[in-house]
Amino acid sequence: MLKTSIRRLTPPPEISELEVAPRSRVPIGRHTIVLETSDVVRLVIEGDISADDVLRMLAQYRLAAEAHGYVLVMADVSRLGSINADARKALCAGIDIPMRGTVIYNASFQARILSTLVTGALQLFTGAHNHPVVFLPDEAEAQRWIAERRTMLGGAALAV
Repeated sequence: MLKTSIRRLTPPPEISELEVAPRSRVPIGRHTIVLETSDVVRLVIEGDISADDVLRMLAQYRLAAEAHGYVLVMADVSRLGSINADARKALCAGIDIPMRGTVIYNASFQARILSTLVTGALQLFTGAHNHPVVFLPDEAEAQRWIAERRTMLGGAALAV
């Protein structure tokens, strides 16, 4: 059932044709993705997240990972709405992306619970063991965590 849903919700071809350039902004519905550097993608959530949104986000993560070998994600969830069941299932389409860390910031209590459940389930089902997910209060601390994570990864970032 999940494979059928993911195939049906494949993002349009123009996603794979986008140029991967630092500071490029990609609108995804009401959300925005910004390629900060070749290995860091910043996601700004604005409201509810659909399965199509998830697949488009994953396509951007995949492009960054192809350009750098891995991707780190900074997610501002201050305006997070809901994540429906199809969107949570669509996350499984990203199991092949070498994500090496996600920092979630500006999360309300409810957003933190929802994000913890979603990322926990994803890690459980994908076996991701080199992809820590952390919650920090603001963007400045998120940027510090990203810098530390990048240093920690060094040459080991490509290891699964």
